[in-house]
Amino acid sequence: MKKTISILLAVSIGFLFILSAATKVYPMELFEYQFVDIGIANWHTAPYFARAIISMEFFLGMLLFLNIALRRFTLKFAIGLLSFFCIYLSYKIITEGNAGNCGCFGESIQMSPLQGILKNIALIIACVVCYTVAEVELWSKKWKTYSIPFLLIVSCGLGFFINPINSKEALFNEPEAINYRVPLELMYDSTQTEKPVMDLAKGKHIVAFLSLTCPHCKIAARKLAIIHKKNPDLPIYFALNGDKELVQGFLENASATTIPHNLFLGPEKWTKVAGFALPRIMYLNNSIVEKKLIGAELDEQDMEKWMHQ
Repeated sequence: MKKTISILLAVSIGFLFILSAATKVYPMELFEYQFVDIGIANWHTAPYFARAIISMEFFLGMLLFLNIALRRFTLKFAIGLLSFFCIYLSYKIITEGNAGNCGCFGESIQMSPLQGILKNIALIIACVVCYTVAEVELWSKKWKTYSIPFLLIVSCGLGFFINPINSKEALFNEPEAINYRVPLELMYDSTQTEKPVMDLAKGKHIVAFLSLTCPHCKIAARKLAIIHKKNPDLPIYFALNGDKELVQGFLENASATTIPHNLFLGPEKWTKVAGFALPRIMYLNNSIVEKKLIGAELDEQDMEKWMHQ
């Protein structure tokens, strides 16, 4: 009976670890940005941290799923990793509140940080129960000698080869014209129910044109929110497009509620200002586009340099 319980528990916990790793692979950027946000990595090292964590989760999940070295190593490792995640989510709640997606299952299953902590505590309890009822090893020493290195190699492949670093490309290939005047007055005319709270036509502004349903826009919004958090003096502005009911959720998931924004309605006027490619980030100087980027090209140091030119 104990053997059956330990096998079922290990398989169930392992499945959740594998699911957690797989759902983080696409889009991986949102998971990467968490390491920059809490200050343990920068924009260049965060992709490696993210892929290492994903590989670790998958490797641990497979060990649990196959019931390999449960008492000697696997369950202890699982409890340690889950405890680390609980500490991280607790820090997130203390510093930012219980808002946004904890990222436990990427963007596939949305959970608040508190829900993530409760899920991890439940898994820790399950691991402890599994440890107490687990009996002798199911596999021979020779089988483990070959299977563990093989699983480690496959696990590393999940993060580093399926979604390689620097493999991001633009979704659209729109000609990058610059040094032209943007018709920002369209954002202020009488047809707009929401108008910008500041005069974007005067001075320098970094304006991000984002669709509320575009996955690339969600990634760009999250990165801009972290940049704004680290550099609150950067004049970042969100021009949003989509259903009004989606605005609050979009901003909360990006942790971007402090960034000024408005809902820009009307596809005809939107394309005249923003163009067709999304997301579109413009460096505007007195309504003149001095630089135009997509989300994957966002660079914190470049923004700071442009502001001080």
